[in-house]
Amino acid sequence: MERNELAILSKKYLAGKASDEEKDRLLRWYNAYDEKALTAYLAGPETEAGLEQRMRHRLMAATAPQARVVPVRRNSWKAAAAVLILVTAGAGFYVWQPGKKQVLAEKAVTITPGSDKATLTLADGTVVNLDSAGTGVLTVQGNSKVEKTTHGQIVYKNSNAGAPAVSYNVLRTPRGGQYKITLPDGTDVWLNANSSISYPTAFAGEERRVDISGEAYFEVAKDVERPFSVKVNNNMEVMVLGTHFNINAYPDESTINTTLLEGVVLVKTTGAMRHLNPGQQARATPAGDGIVKVGRVDVNNAIAWKNGYFSFEDADIPTVMRQLSRWYNIEVKYSDRIPEETFTGEIGRSLTQEQLLKVLSQAKINFKVEEGRRIIIYP
Repeated sequence: MERNELAILSKKYLAGKASDEEKDRLLRWYNAYDEKALTAYLAGPETEAGLEQRMRHRLMAATAPQARVVPVRRNSWKAAAAVLILVTAGAGFYVWQPGKKQVLAEKAVTITPGSDKATLTLADGTVVNLDSAGTGVLTVQGNSKVEKTTHGQIVYKNSNAGAPAVSYNVLRTPRGGQYKITLPDGTDVWLNANSSISYPTAFAGEERRVDISGEAYFEVAKDVERPFSVKVNNNMEVMVLGTHFNINAYPDESTINTTLLEGVVLVKTTGAMRHLNPGQQARATPAGDGIVKVGRVDVNNAIAWKNGYFSFEDADIPTVMRQLSRWYNIEVKYSDRIPEETFTGEIGRSLTQEQLLKVLSQAKINFKVEEGRRIIIYP
């Protein structure tokens, strides 16, 4: 396919005017691409600066949330109509840049994306596997009924008979799992992979308090008489009245990040206290002894995981691979020095093993897959 023709088809797709036949032609071109020829395409005078952003926005809008795929890409890439590649019609789209061949040796390993998986530890120590639990009432604790909905969500329903008996439950997600819960006060909480939340079966006092580890997104039910607070890793606290916010507190991350989408929160550590307004993020030290930085961010990046995709902005390879390793439950090792490239872009959280490895390959990350769900990254 000539460069001009490819550019025309790409632009038609971005405008939403490409026919199924034209999409198939783009797919066939991709499957039969020649790296030297593609390099020549990108070097042509028709390369259109700024197409990168329009391409990204169009792909994001055209792809279903559960299959949203725009891969990580090198910051140094050249925007060009020739790099639009349709990989799976209606399921995934990739943006590609030529470069060195990657090291790829696939073994008999099955890498699958995460799913709704969690365990619920009741006040008496009983552990309920929510993956296999049926829908309906799971248990009754005091005046609280614990129900699993047909959508796989945990909901607490309190009766109005007398003072509520308060006990504590813990919801935990494994690596490769996520879960949503509605707390007794109506607050919705989404837990990311390898996370936990401890909470009472009824909020009976003058405040509503929960404890989390890992990452969680909150949509807090408004109650002006009882503020809501989140204790993070036993050394930091986020206090609100009613708001939407995300907390990333994984122990292998360099900071604890609190990102506010709606309302007002107060982030409190042993060494500082700061109010956040919508669109701001506070980064605190893992030890909870101070707040490193407060600034405006793209909040969509912070809650991308909750909406079904990963979002990276100037992220280094360890940052990218930490997120992938939690969701796909894989082990990541580095053979020597860590590559210095950074990446910006989005990839879906529903990718199959084949699609995931293709994304890594097209991003020109040199890697090898070994048995035991291990990925080795090379310089």
